[in-house]
Amino acid sequence: MSKKRVFAGLAALVVLLMCAASAAAEGCPSKTVAEEGGTHWCYSAGKLGHVHLWKPGRYDRERAVTVVYVHGYNLGDDGCANADYVDCAWEKHHLAKQFEASGLDALFVAIEAPIGDAQRAKWKLDALLETVRRKGGIRPPLPVVAMGHSGGVFTIERFLDDDRLKHVIMLDGGYKLTPKKVAAWYAHDRGRRLTLVGAEGTYWSSAALGKKLGCDRDDDFSASYTDDQKDDRCLAMIDKDVGHMDVVRAGKIIPLVLSRVRQPPPPKPRSRPHRRKRR
Repeated sequence: MSKKRVFAGLAALVVLLMCAASAAAEGCPSKTVAEEGGTHWCYSAGKLGHVHLWKPGRYDRERAVTVVYVHGYNLGDDGCANADYVDCAWEKHHLAKQFEASGLDALFVAIEAPIGDAQRAKWKLDALLETVRRKGGIRPPLPVVAMGHSGGVFTIERFLDDDRLKHVIMLDGGYKLTPKKVAAWYAHDRGRRLTLVGAEGTYWSSAALGKKLGCDRDDDFSASYTDDQKDDRCLAMIDKDVGHMDVVRAGKIIPLVLSRVRQPPPPKPRSRPHRRKRR
């Protein structure tokens, strides 16, 4: 083989590697980029996978919460590669657009999760919040809301022992022992809130959990909620005719359930100490 062919092959390999690196950078932007009126950035947490961060343009840490989003299993029709599946889910499910549509002031965090039963959930909440602060360069506001679709709830199970978690949102994820574990978590503290979505995947188990806990029920997946519905401690949205993947793809349900998240009250203005007038 001639030297020219060797050099040409090496050059082609370098180009391919550069393209792959560029694609990876685009899928997980290490520097902040503008997206959907807010700011998106991402970092690698090694074996724990990529962590995506997005905050709206209106972000105010004193009034914000942290929302952790966990994708479901790879069902094979998203066109996503198994490696760093969260990168693809971020794009395919238009997550930033849905977060923005909620109107919620929050730091949104999307994490790597199992894509099948053969894998184990990776994250604990304490470790996640620490890496967000250290590698993401931002201090996560409290309280924490955990939202998981389908098999993403198995990761949320690992968050339930952390007192900073105040609201769980299950998006068609009432599988296996999750309803039992979430029910115990919810019953332990009246300050905790729960939103259940039962679509074609977990219609029966989600409805049963909502009934057991005395949750108010919404069978219409309303376009918006009244103030009373937003204040309900537990709400079960049940409709077996909604597709399992439509829960996260349609662009309506995620903003709707996020509208039930409570923002911390605005800080009270500091009173200035009264000074006596000098005579």
